[in-house]
Amino acid sequence: MNGTFNRLLDGAPYVAPAPPPSSDAYAATVCLIGAPKVLRSTFDDVCAVPVPEATIRADSGNESYSPLPYKDLMDATRSIFAERLNLEPLSESYALARGGKQMFAKVVFPFNESQGYSIVVRSSYDRTISNQVGCGLNTFVCANGMFRGTDLLKLKHTAGSYERIPAMLREMADRTPRAVREMADRLASWVGVPMADTFFYAYAGIALGLEYITPTQHSSALKYWHACQVGDLHDAHGTSTLSSGFQALTGGLHRAPPQSVFQQFAQVDDLTGRLADSGGSALTEVPAFTLEIEDFE
Repeated sequence: MNGTFNRLLDGAPYVAPAPPPSSDAYAATVCLIGAPKVLRSTFDDVCAVPVPEATIRADSGNESYSPLPYKDLMDATRSIFAERLNLEPLSESYALARGGKQMFAKVVFPFNESQGYSIVVRSSYDRTISNQVGCGLNTFVCANGMFRGTDLLKLKHTAGSYERIPAMLREMADRTPRAVREMADRLASWVGVPMADTFFYAYAGIALGLEYITPTQHSSALKYWHACQVGDLHDAHGTSTLSSGFQALTGGLHRAPPQSVFQQFAQVDDLTGRLADSGGSALTEVPAFTLEIEDFE
C-alpha cells in the first residue's frame, strides 16, 4: 500500500475485495441494460486502467483536475463501510465503459434473508462523472446513467479528495443504517398493497402533478415499471404491489442534484405511505383515498 492509499483509508483497517456475486440475488450486479458497449469487469480490471495525470493551472500552479484512482476509491469505500457496519462484504460487481474511462461498481453487505445493504459507486477518468457513492437497501447503478441510493455523495476530482472522502464516507456509513431499517419496514408493509397498472399510473401522475417529480422522471418511472412487470429488468421489482411502484417512482431521482433528491424522496415516501392506507387495488379501478399535502423544505 502506498502513502496515498493510506491517506484515503484514514486509519480504517484494510478489507480485501469480495468475490463477484454468484447470482443477481439482492440485485447485486451492475446493470448493463441500455449500455451495449460496456464490459462487465473484475476488480483487477478496474485497477489496471491507467490513471490520467493531474492538470495544473499555469497561473497558480495548483491542480485543477486531480483524478482519484478507482482502486483507492473502491478500497476506501469497502474498508470504511466494513469498519463502521462491523460487517464483511458479500460480493462486488464492476463494469467499465469507454475503454475504462468510466467505472461502475456495487458492493453488497449482509442485511437480512431477502435483502442486502449495498453501496453503489461510479467515477471516471474523462471528467464525465465525478466521484459518486450511494448506499441503502435498494440501490441501483446502471452504465446507462441510472444511479440511486437512500443516501448519496458526490465530489469532484479535486486535490482535496483524499482529505474529504474518508470523512464523507464515515458520515454516510454512520447515519444511513437506521434510515435503511426504517425504509425496510415500510417496504415490507407495502408489499401487501396490490397495485394494478392503472393504480400506478395514477400514483405517478399525482407525483408529477404535485411537482414531486419532473416530467423526465415521470417518463423514467413508467419505463421502469413496465420493464420490471414484463421481466426485462428486476424480477424483485416486478410484482404488482405498491412496493414495486415505489421502486419505479424513485428510480428516476438519480439525475437530480443531491439537495433535490432528498426532498423529492421524502415527498414520494410520504405520498406512498398515504396511498398505502387506501388498501390498494389489483383491479383496473383506482381506489379512493384522502391526500393531505405536507411541505418538505
